[in-house]
Amino acid sequence: MFSTTGLFKGIPCPEGERCTIIHCIFSHELRSQVNLDAPEEPAAKKRKLDQDLDAATKATANPVSVKSGNANKGFATNGFTTVNLPKPAATTPAPLKIPKTLQRPVSPPPKPPTVSSKTAPTKPAIKETLNPRMIPHDPAGHGKRTLFLKHLHGEMERLNNQIAKGAHPKRAVLTLTSDELIKAALDEEEKTARENHKVYANVIKMRVAALKKMAVEDWITHVIATIRIDQQEDQVNVVPPIDTGLPLDQEHIVLPHLITDQTNLAKHGYVPIPPTEDDIVEAKAAVAASLNYEVCDRCKSRFRVFDERREEDGALTTNGPCRYHWAKPFTARREKTDAIKGPKQAIYPCCQELLESPGCTQCETHVFKVSDGKRLASVMPFINTPHNPRPAKGPNGKTLDAVTFDCEMGYSTSGFELIRLTAVSWPEGHCLVDVLVRPQGTILDLNTRWSGVTPEMYSNAVPYEEKAAMDALLPPPPPGSDVPPLPGTRDSTPFKGAASDPLPIVSSPVAARDLLCSFLTPSTPLIGHGIENDLNVVRLCHPTIIDTIILFPHPRGLPYRFGLKMLTKRHLGRDIQMGGALGHDSLEDARATGDLVRYAVGQRLKRLQREGWTLNNGALMPPLPPGGPPLPEGRALGAGSGVKRQRIDVEQQDANKKLREE
Repeated sequence: MFSTTGLFKGIPCPEGERCTIIHCIFSHELRSQVNLDAPEEPAAKKRKLDQDLDAATKATANPVSVKSGNANKGFATNGFTTVNLPKPAATTPAPLKIPKTLQRPVSPPPKPPTVSSKTAPTKPAIKETLNPRMIPHDPAGHGKRTLFLKHLHGEMERLNNQIAKGAHPKRAVLTLTSDELIKAALDEEEKTARENHKVYANVIKMRVAALKKMAVEDWITHVIATIRIDQQEDQVNVVPPIDTGLPLDQEHIVLPHLITDQTNLAKHGYVPIPPTEDDIVEAKAAVAASLNYEVCDRCKSRFRVFDERREEDGALTTNGPCRYHWAKPFTARREKTDAIKGPKQAIYPCCQELLESPGCTQCETHVFKVSDGKRLASVMPFINTPHNPRPAKGPNGKTLDAVTFDCEMGYSTSGFELIRLTAVSWPEGHCLVDVLVRPQGTILDLNTRWSGVTPEMYSNAVPYEEKAAMDALLPPPPPGSDVPPLPGTRDSTPFKGAASDPLPIVSSPVAARDLLCSFLTPSTPLIGHGIENDLNVVRLCHPTIIDTIILFPHPRGLPYRFGLKMLTKRHLGRDIQMGGALGHDSLEDARATGDLVRYAVGQRLKRLQREGWTLNNGALMPPLPPGGPPLPEGRALGAGSGVKRQRIDVEQQDANKKLREE
């Protein structure tokens, strides 16, 4: 009625020959029974080729001996009887024939190593066609993208053929294959589609038009920069020049447009006006009431600092050694997967540990830093830049257009104090002052990782007066031999740790401030990066400052700011502060800050020219009012010209409005 599935065809029938079922579901084949009862052969083993060949030649075939009792006697298994075959005639045993595989050497001789045997196999390049790659959000559809891609590839192919037919010395290397051309076109089209989703058509059309007008030399530059990267020449220590659009001796005419307004910067640490005597008395009283207890600037522990060493043990601070992380916490950028994996935790880059981890660096004492202007004035009073009828000139004998300076600070029992001051001329970058400074308090930590000042530099320093007297006895150097190359044509000053020539040292921060002020007048632009820190440690209130953190502001505004190292790399293509644990070099930082201002001068000049400003006889001329008479030739207006007249007009309008209301 139903057909069998054959699941029991391989199983012998239990009844054997006595089975009376016509269509038995079990097997009744004799071969299956014999194979089932026969013992299974062991698994085949690999032949050993290293066995003794002599033993193999002596081995002979053993004749199979069958006992007569067992040979003549049959045995029954499951109703089956084994058939007894006739016994073959006895023959003499023949020696075992040795296989030829055993007669050859045990192992082949080792092959010499080749390069291909050491290197990992490279994957073959995927051959692509002129078919736009799939992206999540298609900006124009497959048809339009294909059309633009073909135009893009056609222009690239035209330029590539010109290189192949030209006489360029590296035309064999710079000529792209058909597959490389297709890949280059696909890469550029995909990049445009991803990054310019909303204006894809306009951008790709402009790129095709640019390729149509592109010269072969520009195409070669593009190929070397994007495809043949290995053909780029070594450009280490090559700094791109700074093009301000003005001669070097005229760059100062743009500085009035870069002056930093300090009106609203007091809340960010700037001290535009010296604190009064009452403020100083109040700050001293607060310190006395706190019994000189401070908060460590590194580990945030509370400790007490002594003006003089404690008599019991000679300690300058309490609460034992300080364990801290020298790097600031860093949090990785947020990603879309943070909603699944959880937000990333902040870590310390110095040791890659979490915020709650103990410090990875230990110092003998705790240190503290004072930022309040009143408290700073209680240690050393602030002064306004004094009037200087005869400011000192630069090494080239010319009056200084501006001065760039940088300070290095260390920790003492008086707080965060000045330990090195460097000033250079602007825009040339000639060194004016570079001295070590002996702080007022007892030194707790020179902060070498950041300041670059070491105890050896202090021990090898010579007094500034002796150094100046020795320099006065030397013959004047030939013109141009004692000054560095112009900014923009030199590389950053290589860091060497302690200078090869010992730096001079002055006795106090007041002496260092006097040296700086000898080159300044109240109207001399003073340039710095985060200049409020440098001005506060020298206790100077200067009305005319240019701060690079204001010229290159952070998108989130103050107190956030970009570092000098990052700005120099981004805008000047120069690497500075590469000393690592050896610290910074204030001379290098001062020159880099001055070069950043030169870059800002070029950018501001372009902006002024777009607004209608013109250059006339080395002066910037403001745009003329509509319909107004032309100004006399050679007459330039200052940065605040017209302000007084505008104020009078506004006051007159307010007066007229009040009269109408009455």
